[in-house]
Amino acid sequence: MSKTLSIHCYRCAGPDAPGRFQEYLVPLECETSLQEVLQQIGGQIDPTLAFYQHAACRQGLCGECRVRVNGKAALACTTPVSAESGVLMVEPVSRERVIRDLLCGPPGA
Repeated sequence: MSKTLSIHCYRCAGPDAPGRFQEYLVPLECETSLQEVLQQIGGQIDPTLAFYQHAACRQGLCGECRVRVNGKAALACTTPVSAESGVLMVEPVSRERVIRDLLCGPPGA
């Protein structure tokens, strides 16, 4: 039996566009990574959500999937989440460098 995780993702059309949070209710059966939850949202709930994804991700090495989770910087590929995680607020690591939604450009961009 799956439980539901409430995740509020930052949505923004571009660097100069106003941002907002959008809630997604994601069914989860067991603990998984935040990256997998974002992929589930993008693949099954809202294909317009922009976030970093790469086939070699999940190793916590490149840092490209950095986001803020409840105000703290984290790597989406290595951050464990479950239905018991409570409400998660996920936003880009830097709103000044936001490209779209959870994607950020390089420093100085």
